[in-house]
Amino acid sequence: MRKSLSEMSLEELWRLFPIILADHREEWKTWYTEEKELLERILPPGTAERISHVGSTAVGKIKSKPIVDILIEVMPGTDMGEVCDVLCENGWICMSQSEERMSFNKGYTEQGFAEKVFHLHLRYSGDHDELYFRDYLNEHTDIAENYEQLKLALWKRHEHDRDGYTEAKGAFVRKYTAEAKKEYGSRYGKRLYLIGGPMGVGKTTAGQILKRSLSKCVFLDGDWCWDMDPFQVTEETKQMVIENICVLLNNFLHCTVYQNIVFCWVMHQQKILDEIISRLDTEKCRILKVSLVCTEKALRERLVKDIEEGVRKEDVISRSLSYLPLYDKLDTVKIDVSEKSAEKIAEEIIRTADTL
Repeated sequence: MRKSLSEMSLEELWRLFPIILADHREEWKTWYTEEKELLERILPPGTAERISHVGSTAVGKIKSKPIVDILIEVMPGTDMGEVCDVLCENGWICMSQSEERMSFNKGYTEQGFAEKVFHLHLRYSGDHDELYFRDYLNEHTDIAENYEQLKLALWKRHEHDRDGYTEAKGAFVRKYTAEAKKEYGSRYGKRLYLIGGPMGVGKTTAGQILKRSLSKCVFLDGDWCWDMDPFQVTEETKQMVIENICVLLNNFLHCTVYQNIVFCWVMHQQKILDEIISRLDTEKCRILKVSLVCTEKALRERLVKDIEEGVRKEDVISRSLSYLPLYDKLDTVKIDVSEKSAEKIAEEIIRTADTL
């Protein structure tokens, strides 16, 4: 009578599930995508801050164990025991657990590996060294090739000793994870989108679309921070609005609920951008500075439409047009929105952020 997996010794399990290295397969990406979609359906809403494909199956071209590794980062304060229960009810087997980490697998049977095999790593948000190592290998092909050669050298020696195989790779993994952290900095932290542009260019509308398009996103329009009647621009009110803006943005940056913070305001001078950034806690945050610009004709047409709809007053045209050439001098990414819809503007901002 065949033993169940729980009845087998560690040596018997290693014999049944030996180290295997296979050529890279594009289908591994599909396995990950399908499993990610399933995980998103079964996990309680708001549990997962990020789900990622990690491990060698997420690195192009190099040989890998044909096991797809998935990293789930959950929000701080999440009850991991509850997440564990959900996963186990849906076919995952918990292999190890500690206060802040759990690991699971799927696709291990009494007959050996199933067709699709997965490892799942459950962590709290920010515990994601695997992301740095994955991206470093993908962006440094020579290091990826060295890693493949190391794995091939260790394969047969540790074919039935998974712990020994992992330990023997450890120094290499730690070295290049550290190099990746130096190179990438806060790549996986929060993102702060600072979107400037003259009145009427479409900042607020694009910001609202970004709020709906980005995960765990909060949106702030700077004008909300000094919406007064009568409207007065004095040294006192200018300092007040900057302080109001920075207090709110820092609160958003410190709040664990939000991953993406979108802020829009006219921001037509470099000193305004610099002062705002200098007051923010951006150590664990990546900043995208964008200026939305357009032709004078396009800006005038947009403003006239706003005036006709009662959204703006006529004097805004001359003021807004006078600001337009100032954005060329700023240290920002310029996006010409002359012939773009708000949806297309938001899409371009997201694409730009992804290249950082």
